[in-house]
Amino acid sequence: MKSSAIKVDYHTVSAELLPFPSQTFDTVVSTFTLCSINDIQRALSEIVRILKPKGRFFFAEHGLSPDYKVQKWQHRLNPINKALSCGCNLNRNIKELVESCNLKISKLDQFYLEKTPKIFGYIYKGIATINPS
Repeated sequence: MKSSAIKVDYHTVSAELLPFPSQTFDTVVSTFTLCSINDIQRALSEIVRILKPKGRFFFAEHGLSPDYKVQKWQHRLNPINKALSCGCNLNRNIKELVESCNLKISKLDQFYLEKTPKIFGYIYKGIATINPS
């Protein structure tokens, strides 16, 4: 990021308690992070809080597959994966979580990563905005 032509302010902070004023950012980006945040609802609420009213939340995350057979294995292996992978959860439904926190998804692609076991590779890639209601 240091060599980027675009000015980037990079912060390493707790997602559950962001140290920024409300309605500060035009854009928030999360890539393969929501799986390991302890209090995911609070983190998403913080994203809503710091976004400007017309701001956008871009996300690319792995999570719960829609395939019941894959889900069974994701649920079975989640405790082991969480212990071995810095708290990474395999079985979070990212779409439902994002929508449950006053965010409206305007674009969503869902797919399996190629050459990745399905239990690890179901992807949610999308854009959400604050729900005006």
